Amino acid sequence: MSMTVNAAMVLQKTIKERVAELRNLRSSLATSKVTSYPWQEDQNKKIEEIKVNYDIKFVDKKVTELELFLYKLDAAIKHSNAITEIDVAVDVDKLLAPLE
Repeated sequence: MSMTVNAAMVLQKTIKERVAELRNLRSSLATSKVTSYPWQEDQNKKIEEIKVNYDIKFVDKKVTELELFLYKLDAAIKHSNAITEIDVAVDVDKLLAPLE
């Protein structure tokens, strides 16, 4: 797929935001803690159960895929910038000459 450098940079920003969201999701919502207080024997005793909400490997795989794409996209943008020439209507020697 080909796209303009500008479109690639916008996509890159969007994917970076998505990766950050997935990392937060992975760390904060991967498990949930359920606390219960039994009403029978010892009322001061509480039972904590940790429940897995989703497979963390799936999220890690998605984050890795997105990061690999970002790496390839960044390399393509840098390559494009390295070979693209622009015309600037200025005399650099005169522009950077010392004050007289």
